[in-house]
Amino acid sequence: MEAPCGSGASATQYDVFLSFRGPDTRNTFTDCLYRTMVGQGIIAYRDSEELHAGDRIDDLLTAVGDSKICIPVLSRGYASSPWCLRKLARVTELNESTGKPAILPIFFDVTPSDVKVRTELYVEDLEKHERRHGSEIRQRWEAALRKVAEIKGWEVQGKAHGEVIDLVVKEVLHKLKVKQRPLDTKLVGVDEQVEAIMKLLDDDSSTGVRSVGIHGMGGIGKTTLAKIVFNELCPRFDGRCSFIEDIREQSNTIGLKQLASDISDFRFIDNFSNTDEGIHSITRRASSKKVLVVLDNLNKKEQLKKLMGRLDAFCSGGRIIITTRDKRILDEEMGMLAYEVKQMDLDKALELFAWHAFRSVSPPDTHQSLSREVVSSTRGLPLALEVIGSSLHRKGTKIWEEMLERLKKAPHNEV
Repeated sequence: MEAPCGSGASATQYDVFLSFRGPDTRNTFTDCLYRTMVGQGIIAYRDSEELHAGDRIDDLLTAVGDSKICIPVLSRGYASSPWCLRKLARVTELNESTGKPAILPIFFDVTPSDVKVRTELYVEDLEKHERRHGSEIRQRWEAALRKVAEIKGWEVQGKAHGEVIDLVVKEVLHKLKVKQRPLDTKLVGVDEQVEAIMKLLDDDSSTGVRSVGIHGMGGIGKTTLAKIVFNELCPRFDGRCSFIEDIREQSNTIGLKQLASDISDFRFIDNFSNTDEGIHSITRRASSKKVLVVLDNLNKKEQLKKLMGRLDAFCSGGRIIITTRDKRILDEEMGMLAYEVKQMDLDKALELFAWHAFRSVSPPDTHQSLSREVVSSTRGLPLALEVIGSSLHRKGTKIWEEMLERLKKAPHNEV
């Protein structure tokens, strides 16, 4: 969607921020791209320097930061626009510091070499900007162009516009559906367990539908393992991936609608009103294309049956993963394999705790004994180690001793 009239560009978060020079592509390629994305349910912000009413650049830069993906449509006149270059610089700086928005460049009637300023195409425009704004601004804007030119994108010259647009939209949908690997946490002692789960899923085989149930006590790291495996596998499923988190808190209809939407070629969903309709919608979609599905935190066997219906109706090559505390809900009749998450050994548990408490791979000598007592009291549960370690970061010895006393008094199920 475009920014609502009378409101700032930051009124909502956008899936895609489209940056382009209006006279070059507004009524042609960019208009078709925008309408195709909107038709697929993608929330897009379309901007052109001709549409500004007053100095709204701060709102526009906020909209850039609130977007998941930025698509610059690089044309022959793109570098003549200070609006375009200022936004592009903002995008590249945010991407470098935070990793988002993702950048998907389109080289409309230029080549990556042009955008790298290796030809004369953009040189004259950059020189004009330097005379007006100074050398520092010119260098900043030129650096942004060069960085974007290094990113793999799409060259439009000599190709049918519709074909390129289809490829772009397909990639956008893929990126929007993929869950982020939990990079904000220190992952300790997971590699062997991930490898074991991948082996159960028979990752190298494309035949049959494989399903694995990851089970274990609360806080032991089931969801983290599932997310890592999901992100490793998702790129191989052409965007038909669904990760439904904490499903025990959702109604069956909500879970079914999300699943149907995620594995569809489109982002809109069927308005089914009951479980039977939902299962039919899902199996219809999953029967022709292989899908990857994760159902996190199931607690009832009937949830599994209602959400997945008949696994034999799924296309060969599909992969199903569930996480649960209760091994009894794993359905052996459906051919589901079980994987029990192992408790961390003392050394790995101590490393995980030290990372969150000291930002180090091991505790300092002054806190070795206290750290080992805390780890022992938490039974090595990763979630507890992360939470408690973070709460003790840069705290005095008295706080540590008080925390240890509380842990020793707490029932095991409350750690």
